[in-house]
Amino acid sequence: MESSTPTRLVIGLFYSSGIAEDAVHRLITEGVAARDIAHRVLKEAGSVPPVLQPELAALDVDPLVIGNARETFARFIRNGETAVFVRALDDEQVEFATDVLKLYLPMTIEVVPLTERPPPP
Repeated sequence: MESSTPTRLVIGLFYSSGIAEDAVHRLITEGVAARDIAHRVLKEAGSVPPVLQPELAALDVDPLVIGNARETFARFIRNGETAVFVRALDDEQVEFATDVLKLYLPMTIEVVPLTERPPPP
């Protein structure tokens, strides 16, 4: 039986990658599958060096990321901030992921609908 609730993405933005990694490890310890979690450092203190362009472009095609992460979180990005993305299938998982992320004092948490990409042919 399919759920009528769409899959959502719980996104927490943290001041540092270390804090974000602690949150990721806690989520895994608490039973969230590692495949349903991603985290990315969103450094943009100045212009993006050409070497990092491919890595930032990869954020746009990552299955756990919706849209352009740099634009979505631009108002929060200073230097070294890290986003944690958690796929949640129902309201209980959204609440659980949000509660765990809150333990690590994120700058913000947002919940957005996740549009699943079809598997490649």
